[in-house]
Amino acid sequence: MQTKENDLSLWTDTLEKQIQTSGEVQSEDIERALSHINEGNDKGLFGLCNFYMAYYSLKNGTQDDCLGYLNESIRCMVGTAQEKQVSRCYNILGIIAHGQNNLLLAVEQYDKALSYTEKYADHYMHYIVVNNLADVYYRIGAYEKAFECYRECIGEFEQYGDNSAISMYNYMTMLSSYGYCLVMAGKCEEAKHVSEQLFAMKSGEHSKLFPALSAFTFFALLCYKIGKEDLAENCLNVAVKAAMETKSVSGEYDWFLNLFELLIMMKKYGYLSTILDYIEPLVALENNEGFLLQLLVYRLKYCGDKMTDEQYMERAKVFFRIKTEYENREYGQVIRMMEMRRRLYNIEEEQLELEEQRTKLKYQADHDELSGLYNKGCLNRYAEEAFEQAMRKQKTLGVLFVDIDYFKQMNDNYGHGKGDECIRAVADSIRECVPGEFAARYGGDEFVVIIPGRDADYVRDSAIEITEHVRKKKIENKNSEVADILTVTVGAVCAVPKKHNKMWDFLAAADEALYAQKSEKKSGMCFREKVGGEG
Repeated sequence: MQTKENDLSLWTDTLEKQIQTSGEVQSEDIERALSHINEGNDKGLFGLCNFYMAYYSLKNGTQDDCLGYLNESIRCMVGTAQEKQVSRCYNILGIIAHGQNNLLLAVEQYDKALSYTEKYADHYMHYIVVNNLADVYYRIGAYEKAFECYRECIGEFEQYGDNSAISMYNYMTMLSSYGYCLVMAGKCEEAKHVSEQLFAMKSGEHSKLFPALSAFTFFALLCYKIGKEDLAENCLNVAVKAAMETKSVSGEYDWFLNLFELLIMMKKYGYLSTILDYIEPLVALENNEGFLLQLLVYRLKYCGDKMTDEQYMERAKVFFRIKTEYENREYGQVIRMMEMRRRLYNIEEEQLELEEQRTKLKYQADHDELSGLYNKGCLNRYAEEAFEQAMRKQKTLGVLFVDIDYFKQMNDNYGHGKGDECIRAVADSIRECVPGEFAARYGGDEFVVIIPGRDADYVRDSAIEITEHVRKKKIENKNSEVADILTVTVGAVCAVPKKHNKMWDFLAAADEALYAQKSEKKSGMCFREKVGGEG
């Protein structure tokens, strides 16, 4: 089965490598993967293939297709080995909402993505999502919150980031956003340091992926704000050239808006009109009426004096027509998104119930129902592991055998209900006296505690403490020949394993110590520092 899964993952590994090395993915490669992977042979990988289709659709400006693939992707990946990747789906949902200027929905999707990055300690996706949140904070003018997010992203990248092309591209774009935000907040000195760091990457290993639109928009803004207008003009020309070479606006919304802000600031309305002429058809093809309306506002507000009255009126009519269509379409999309959210919520709720059931079943499989301690099967597994580790590291291994005195007489005189109460009371005493140590019910009225890496005094004192703790509970047992209350006897051993030893030697030594003490006097403790075994 494992070999089959590995064979299937080769197809998705190819797609992932494409994204990491170029930031792109080819549709024919996704189709090829889907010819081998389906929901029946691997639901998680099938969901991952749908994510790649969503990623491809976003890159190529078909948002409706993207939403459909994301819905299918999340449905299939939740509860599988690919669930970690669900954060990427919610991140794209946030990007789409952000691009449509629905910032409240964008934040909701980013928060959902962060819940998955935290669940799986996915540091790479975490800083990507936090960077997107920072862009939202910047867009609404909450600069300090944006700074917190950008700085968190930069710190996380420097600690966990890799040197892949897509990772470095994201990092450079992040620095551009941070620098732009610093300048807009009047922190030009700090922005200079960011610009120096970013500019050094222009000729670095990943220079071909250098984000010219975002970086040079930032450089131009900084130069303009510090009075270097000629340099600002040069940087602006590079940014405008990059904008005019953009093949898809998806994912670049904020940077076009930043560039527009800069052009208006520098009164470069001719550039603004030229860029609008270029990207309006792209945005229309992507069916992003929200962003298209923003573009038309820029055109009517800042380029109106270049139009005749007839042209202006025509543009205004287009604006109101698209606005009406957008509002109608938005209502349908809101319903679709809400329905999608409801379905995904139900899927996650079902998965949570399954996880709770699995946790409950695992607990039941490992624990004794009456005492709440581990059961004998779990004891055998843990004891062997503890012994092997103690042998390998030549550390001490302690074992306690705890036996209830006159338990049969307790049951005969008071009934099995009282006997069950005694079992639980002794289990509670063991938990309270040796918290953090492995304790199990061995069977009937016997318990075993495994204590690795502690010295002899700790093991001896623990055994004594358990006997005293049980006595302090003052549970009546009139048929006991030791006392008229519940008592226990403990056999203890603590030693470093020798080459000829087995785990059984330690268990046998503690058991022998127990019965030696019971033969002499019950309700006490016998401690040994030697174990037997064939030499």
